[in-house]
Amino acid sequence: MHKIELTNAVKRFKKVVAVNNVNISIKNGINIILGPNGAGKSTLLKCIDGLYKLDSGFVKINGSDPYTNFDIHKYTSLLTDNYSLYDYLTVKDNIRFFGRLYRLKDSEIEQKSRKILKELDAYKYVNNRVYSLSRGTKQKIAFCRAIINDPEIVLLDEPTAFLDAGAAEQIRKSLDEIARKGIVLFVTQRIDEVTRFNSRLLVIKNGAIIKDANTDSIYTDIFKNSEIGVRLARPIDAKKILNRNIVYMNSKTPTYIKLKIRSFKDINSNVKTLMDSGAYIASVDYAEPALEELYK
Repeated sequence: MHKIELTNAVKRFKKVVAVNNVNISIKNGINIILGPNGAGKSTLLKCIDGLYKLDSGFVKINGSDPYTNFDIHKYTSLLTDNYSLYDYLTVKDNIRFFGRLYRLKDSEIEQKSRKILKELDAYKYVNNRVYSLSRGTKQKIAFCRAIINDPEIVLLDEPTAFLDAGAAEQIRKSLDEIARKGIVLFVTQRIDEVTRFNSRLLVIKNGAIIKDANTDSIYTDIFKNSEIGVRLARPIDAKKILNRNIVYMNSKTPTYIKLKIRSFKDINSNVKTLMDSGAYIASVDYAEPALEELYK
C-alpha cells in the first residue's frame, strides 16, 4: 500500500499562492483533481513529484520527501502538461534515453515500448523524429515514456488531452491497471473525463482543496437547478413538443433543445416527454457545464 501525504502545503510564486494550505492523504487507487485553468493543479502535481520545493508545509511519498529522496523516483512517474520529449530525437531514442535513466536494459525498453505503442496505435512512428509528429501522437509517446518503468505511483496532467477516442480509452485502461497495485493521481478540468471513473474526486480552487468527494456525487451538484442540452437525430415540429421546461430551441426545425431541470432526477422524465412528442434523441449533454456549481 502506497501513500501520498500533504500537510499544510503552500507554494508561492512571488505574490501568487499557487498551492494554498493543502491537507490531503492519498492511497492506492485512482484519484482525480478537478479544477479550472489557474487553480493550481499542475503546480500541486509538481510539488508532489519534488520538482518544486514547498514554501511551507510538508509532502511525503511513503514517508519520504520527494524533493530530497531521489530513490522515490524509481517507482514514481510524472506526465506534465508539456509532452517533455526531445524534439530532434526519434521516438525510439527518446524512450531508450528515459528507460536507461531507470536503469532498464535496452531489450526490456524495446519490449515494453513496443507493447505500449502498439496499443496506442503509435508504434509505426517509432523511427520518426518527435518534432514531425502531431500533438496527439506526441502525447501517446509521452505516456509511453511515463510508464516505461512500470511505476507504482503515477502523476498525470490531463493525460488524455489531444488524443483520439481509441487512444484515450486505452490510456484509461492502463490507469485502471496501475491503480490496482498503486496510486494514480491525475488532474483535469474536464467533467466528461472525470465521470468515466469511479474514484475519489478532489476539487481545487485558488490553490485550495474545497471539496473531497467521489465522482458519482458530482451529478448532484452540477445538475442542481441547471440546464441540459438535448440533440435530436431529426428535426421535429416545434408545435408538437409537449415539454414545458424548454428554455431554448429553433422554432422552425429544432434539432437542439435546452431544458431547465431541478436535479439529475429530472433528466429521464424530460427526455421521455420529448420522445412522447415524437422526437428521436441523439444525445443528452450539458447545455452549460455548470462547473461553477462545483467551486462554490
